[in-house]
Amino acid sequence: MKKGVKVTMSDNVKVVTINEQTIVKQTIILTVILSILFTGINYFLQPGFSFNILRFILGVVIYLFVSLLLVIANELINIIGYRLRCKVARESISLSIYLEKGLIFSKTTEKIKNGHYQSVFLTSFSITGIIPLAIGFAIGSYPLLLASASFMAGGLANFIGINKLRKFPDDCLVQDVPEQFSVYVYLDENKKKAS
Repeated sequence: MKKGVKVTMSDNVKVVTINEQTIVKQTIILTVILSILFTGINYFLQPGFSFNILRFILGVVIYLFVSLLLVIANELINIIGYRLRCKVARESISLSIYLEKGLIFSKTTEKIKNGHYQSVFLTSFSITGIIPLAIGFAIGSYPLLLASASFMAGGLANFIGINKLRKFPDDCLVQDVPEQFSVYVYLDENKKKAS
């Protein structure tokens, strides 16, 4: 079992929980690693870096703006995925902002299929993670690459959770509770509905 992940079981409900403090530390470490990696690759592909204070300030502004934009875009794509892929009711979807924890997340109060839940996350992460990274390398933008690094590292908790959910059937129902860093897995819910 990966450090920071706890799986508990009660009857036919399993709860996959990620330790918040552990994941924050791992996210910081991964952000640093990816930032160094992306910066090094970009310098190798497009050598010739020059520094001045105006460029630095502009870079910080671009980094902050792009970082916020990526998070918001990711959650909006999740919302679209919940509606189109999971067919949940519009009123069951919400977008929450926790400034004290620096979190923005979307969720649905409905239970959805495990396979659909995973596909929604992977689709949104691919669009908001890989595409900006590719653009950053294409235009040689260090702020964009650093924003991509922090965004991708921020997805670590989701990837750990998704990895645990792959052990359960695709058609079992799950319910995400992001404010608790938990996903509830209902193993026999579909069987009850069918009987």
